[in-house]
Amino acid sequence: MNLKHKLNLNLIIALFGLIIIIFILIFSRLPRNQKDTELTKNEPQTLKELQYEELSPNSSKKIISYNFAFDLSIFRDYYKDYFNNDTVVSVLDMEDSSENYIFTGSRIGEPKWLGNDHVFFTSYCGSSCQGIYLVNVFNKETEQGVLSYMTSGDDKLVYTYFQDWFGRDFKFDGWVDDIRSDTVGDKIYLIFYMRNDEQKSIGQKRFLFTGKSLEE
Repeated sequence: MNLKHKLNLNLIIALFGLIIIIFILIFSRLPRNQKDTELTKNEPQTLKELQYEELSPNSSKKIISYNFAFDLSIFRDYYKDYFNNDTVVSVLDMEDSSENYIFTGSRIGEPKWLGNDHVFFTSYCGSSCQGIYLVNVFNKETEQGVLSYMTSGDDKLVYTYFQDWFGRDFKFDGWVDDIRSDTVGDKIYLIFYMRNDEQKSIGQKRFLFTGKSLEE
């Protein structure tokens, strides 16, 4: 093959390659077909999974908790960081749909409203105690209390020792089965639903929440 034929062959190969590149660029810009579009719609758009949500008493805000899936782009390979920060609590404004993250942690209970300005939730601290957080939804100021469950006397009667968010200590019979709140007029109550060591309900322990203290 002489030089002229070699040059012509190389030119043909180059033109053919250029045509292929042009076709690839053109078709890559075309809209996806319906099947591809449906697949895209079904792809997960987020790594967070909704766990709980609750409207505030005046319905102006919603408290939401999410669990995050482990993702290397967020947590890299630090599993300890992930397990300490796999749950997020946020507040959704019902008027403008803005969302504000107020707490990140792990092994916490469902967040509940305490009035319209605060939320509370429990946290794990051991087999015979519970942490209990109080968070201001506007400035994210956080306080932590502790519920400790103990026994006394030969009959091993159960009682609860409550160190509240404001430095006060309370002691009352039974152990806490559930924690809720109630708003009556302008008064806000934190309510412990109590049980004895036989798993029977023994009523409620109610505290008036003033924003700066708990009062029996």
